[in-house]
Amino acid sequence: MIGQTLLLILLCCSTFVLLFCLLAFGCWLLFNGLRRRPPEHALASYPFVSILVPFYNEPIASFLMTLDAIENADYPGRIEVLLIDDGSTNATPDAVSGWLAQARVKHYVLHTLERNTGAKGLALDAALPKLSLHSDVVTVIDSDTVILPGALRKAVEALYASPSHAAACGLIVPAGRHVSWLHRLQFYEHIGALAAIRYVQGKIGAVNVVAGAFSLHRTDAIRTLGGWGEWLVEDIAWTWRALAHGYTIGYAPDAVAYTVCPTTLRGLFKQRRRWARGRLESFKVAWAISRTRTVKMLPWWLLWAQSALVPTLLLLIVGGLVYRSPWLLGMAAANWALMAALNCISCMRARNQLRLDLVDLALVSVYNTCIDVLLLPANLIGLMDELTGQRKTWLTR
Repeated sequence: MIGQTLLLILLCCSTFVLLFCLLAFGCWLLFNGLRRRPPEHALASYPFVSILVPFYNEPIASFLMTLDAIENADYPGRIEVLLIDDGSTNATPDAVSGWLAQARVKHYVLHTLERNTGAKGLALDAALPKLSLHSDVVTVIDSDTVILPGALRKAVEALYASPSHAAACGLIVPAGRHVSWLHRLQFYEHIGALAAIRYVQGKIGAVNVVAGAFSLHRTDAIRTLGGWGEWLVEDIAWTWRALAHGYTIGYAPDAVAYTVCPTTLRGLFKQRRRWARGRLESFKVAWAISRTRTVKMLPWWLLWAQSALVPTLLLLIVGGLVYRSPWLLGMAAANWALMAALNCISCMRARNQLRLDLVDLALVSVYNTCIDVLLLPANLIGLMDELTGQRKTWLTR
């Protein structure tokens, strides 16, 4: 009975959060649709942006695509780009030097570290002293991520939508969804309910994960809070630290960036094991700073915990076959229905932007249900890694 009660409490919490997200998301979309003209987000003047791009033994072709996308970014303000070679041992640094030898519109600096730091956060921290004194915004772009031309401008506008925003992020879309079923799993995961929930979080300044593939931070907030090097999963932990200090976090759903996702089950397992550990790591970081603010963020953490540790499909099986509880069964069904509605509405909102069709609307909930179950072991092991104090390693390097 204790196990059943705990499951029901967790499920009720996540279902309530999903209901709130569905109502809020629907109302905001309806309100925007009824406006006679879209809201103006343009800034009177655009801040100085420092772009940090850490790389380590990246495939040359994909990294040059990342650099080309940065070069072609449509941004009206000043930009500096710091390329951080984290001790690469392949031919990528030579290819980068050749790319930089050509005439470029933006200002680039190649910063080479003598040896690999073993973590992205440490590489980013090593570049912070190299920032221009005029830097207003620090943007992190992964070396396997391609931003669309207007993404940087839209993300900066989202960051400056509130003076309390310490950071903001765009919509991260896994590339190559037609390559394999594994690519499709990750594609639908990112564009479905996850994007809708982040949209709602952005409206209230409570985005609890600034996606590290394409994220923006106010430079003065970094100087106040510090960098990323002390954590294994730097983007999640930095976000929770900022929230615990009273900052808010923004979101730019139209600032799209395509990123390379794991191409094997082994690679995906390692990535999600590390991410799951980062969820608990970030909670501990925030708890040590402000218990009151951490409790306010707890519903979002529990929402992740429910989907990651007790996926709805398993709850339906447990409720029907194990506990034979109509309450658990009914709540699990309602939870899945709310998630499916968020999946569909999110895809409908992004249908033109991401070129989605009716097939995508039909598949998004199916794939998202499957990936929750598939990644359950990785999430469990990741949490146990943090609880038992295992040595922190990047896993995917």
